[in-house]
Amino acid sequence: MRVMPLALGWVATRAWVLLSGFGLIFYPESEFLFSDVRLYDWWAGNIADSFFPINDPMWQYPPLAAVVFLAGYLLAGNTVGFVFLATVADLAIFLLLVRAGREQENSTPAFIWMLTPLIMGPIILGRFDVFVTLAAVAALLYVGQARKFGIAIAIGALLKVWPLLLLLATPKGSALKVITWFAGTFAAGSLLLSLWWSESFSFIGGQRSRGLQIESVGALPYQLWNAGPGNVSSAFQFGAIEVVASGTSIVSLLITLVGVALLGTLFFWRVTGRLNSANPADIALLAVLISIVTSRVLSPQYMVWVFGLLAVSAFKPPKNFKKISILICISAGIGQVIYPWWYLSLQQGGVLAVAAHAIRILTLLWATSIAWNNLREVSRKNPSQIAIHPTS
Repeated sequence: MRVMPLALGWVATRAWVLLSGFGLIFYPESEFLFSDVRLYDWWAGNIADSFFPINDPMWQYPPLAAVVFLAGYLLAGNTVGFVFLATVADLAIFLLLVRAGREQENSTPAFIWMLTPLIMGPIILGRFDVFVTLAAVAALLYVGQARKFGIAIAIGALLKVWPLLLLLATPKGSALKVITWFAGTFAAGSLLLSLWWSESFSFIGGQRSRGLQIESVGALPYQLWNAGPGNVSSAFQFGAIEVVASGTSIVSLLITLVGVALLGTLFFWRVTGRLNSANPADIALLAVLISIVTSRVLSPQYMVWVFGLLAVSAFKPPKNFKKISILICISAGIGQVIYPWWYLSLQQGGVLAVAAHAIRILTLLWATSIAWNNLREVSRKNPSQIAIHPTS
């Protein structure tokens, strides 16, 4: 495995990200690339003065996120500190993949991560998601070590909720140990953070009030209608542009139920032993894809999670891995075009923007369906293995 070309590629692509994000080279609508960091810094400034975002509807994070925001703010203001920490987290993911790649003589995972910002855009370092992805990648690379796997998932869950899905990737025979380390770390972290911030988990209640973000799968019919004969309004709510129209609550409920059903099926396959021979990274990737396509929010930065898990999956590529990767790249690439270039046009029902968005959604759904079929085939080849073991 030749590390130097990958390292040079990482330096070049991240230099492009930073120069674009700080407006030092041309990138369309570049002022929006790191725009969320200004909000992170505002929160952090208030937290530094002991004013926590308890009643802020835009705060959608578990409490450990506040530590990251505060660390970036204290390091340097004006987005610099946060972006620096994001770059360090990004580098850590790259180095983890390079080291694992050298051990397994496989450079594809590191190559995928090196290319990620070119595909999805400079937004990768202007959002919080790279920190959570670091925890998820580390967890999957140490999936065979219950302590490290459980601790990494707990840290990820204290940053953002979705790493909980990685528990579905727990290998056979290590569930009890993994859950013990996860629960212990999560409980200890929650206690410490609660002592610092008494209402640190108040964000959970705010999730119920969220509507359909205009980029979500559930909002696609509204977007198509808005680009055609109809007129669908939208408004800024809970930190996102959401559809304001009749029936959105029903659509939100339906896609949530679909997500619960699909994840429930995946959980059933897992606990009955039908996925014992599956690659843990493939299980994690599918679980996260399901959560994304059935979510009421589908922000472009969510693809950071997908590329991180896709990179780990590349160590043992599943069936149709190339097709899954291409579809994800198309979806993420169009996401870069839509945000920030065509976002206003999408909101206003522009035909080209909505057509591109539809392709973005359909390719992501296609990739998810292929990943689903892969694990369904595995489940069919493995009969139920329900049994009671002290370590399962």
